[in-house]
Amino acid sequence: MVRNYKPFAIVTIAISWVLANTGWLVIGDDALVGTELVQLLNLLPAISLLLIFISSYRKLERTLMFIASFTMAVFVYLAVATDFSSTAAATKIYESLSGIQGAGPADVEIASVVNQMPWLAAATAVISVGFSALSALKPAAKSLAKLQEVEDNRALWDEQKD
Repeated sequence: MVRNYKPFAIVTIAISWVLANTGWLVIGDDALVGTELVQLLNLLPAISLLLIFISSYRKLERTLMFIASFTMAVFVYLAVATDFSSTAAATKIYESLSGIQGAGPADVEIASVVNQMPWLAAATAVISVGFSALSALKPAAKSLAKLQEVEDNRALWDEQKD
């Protein structure tokens, strides 16, 4: 049984971060990556990784792992629930294509296509949420000093005095 889920959480967060920097929305000949559409998608995996690395110092380990898990849950929400064709980056492309300020997909005869990358990024982020939560829920590891610590045996001290 695997006892340490942190490496798996780190890898899945890194994969989510890479997928956030791939093309998510295609408008005509222009492709927009996820981090252009929602800038937080670039920041949230970095925060999660930082929290996991800080938790390696064993101070507030469980709390930091839960916060990292929550941070990636926000990533999942943004990747799934955002209407990418109405973001500022998409609107800028629609404006340049139509010449109308505040233009949207209805004002341009060019189709905008959202590919499967947001769903794939969200799926890997869900896996990282699970690994982070499992890592936070595992029993706390005892330090080597505590394992080597021997309790003071008073009877032994009494015998040595005589």
